[in-house]
Amino acid sequence: MQVVLLRHELKEKILAVLDSQSCTISDVSRLLSIHPSTASKYLAVMEAEGSVSRRLIGMAKLYGKKPRASAH
Repeated sequence: MQVVLLRHELKEKILAVLDSQSCTISDVSRLLSIHPSTASKYLAVMEAEGSVSRRLIGMAKLYGKKPRASAH
């Protein structure tokens, strides 16, 4: 249970960072004081879940929070 909660908390922190700006894996790693491989793993999972989007700028992967669809 504790591990699942920690995973959820880290996802929420990543989304909070991406709420105000687009970031690279290195940016997320530095801002949240987590290892780059951890940031990369979480961002890949969150992209697959559809909560973040990724675009390539040169060789850099830039991640951003996907806007929620409006309920119209």
